[in-house]
Amino acid sequence: MSRRLAGLYRSAASRYAIIGMAVIILFGVGVVIGTLVNRVVAPSSDATSPDAGLPSGGAVVNPPHLLQDFTLTSHNGDPMRLSDLHGRAVLMFFGYTHCPDVCPTTLADYTRVKQALGSAADEVAFVFISVDGKRDTPDVLAAYLSRFDSSFIGLTGDEATLRQMGQEYGLFFENETVDDQNYFVQHTSPSFLVDRAGYLRRVYFYGARPDVIAAGIQQILE
Repeated sequence: MSRRLAGLYRSAASRYAIIGMAVIILFGVGVVIGTLVNRVVAPSSDATSPDAGLPSGGAVVNPPHLLQDFTLTSHNGDPMRLSDLHGRAVLMFFGYTHCPDVCPTTLADYTRVKQALGSAADEVAFVFISVDGKRDTPDVLAAYLSRFDSSFIGLTGDEATLRQMGQEYGLFFENETVDDQNYFVQHTSPSFLVDRAGYLRRVYFYGARPDVIAAGIQQILE
């Protein structure tokens, strides 16, 4: 077998291994999130109508699920609990600052959600929780989030804490090591909408439209 052909076989095998791993990961995540998401609402063309249901890209958690409190370190270097945000709606997701695609796209969408909310955005906390505590120190988080919106909240913590509190969210993350300083982190990508009392109300999957998310936030604020 030629070297070129052998290389092609190795490349194909690697691709299939990656695809297989992704399927296993998604299945595991789906089982956890599926226990929370009782009803996926059918698509609707009218995202602003309270009777229209939830358009494609998200799911209603029915009944709402009261989240356990957790404590992480904020981008200001201070301890922050989920309960510190009670009284506001919370839109949050898990990621890391070296993420090449999903995280910056999601944060850019959050700026559009905030713009769509207008003055109601003052009643919402936009939260980015890092799954890369080794590199994402508070200073790094603060600098990163300032590129999007200085009011966004960054949280970071050690791996053990993240894995424990992340069980409620179906959180998965795993490093793909290149070397000690350069690595990617595979992680789950949904956004979680929490109401003023700390109940998980909706889950928005990566790619959900900002106007759809904003409409959902407006509904739980009301």
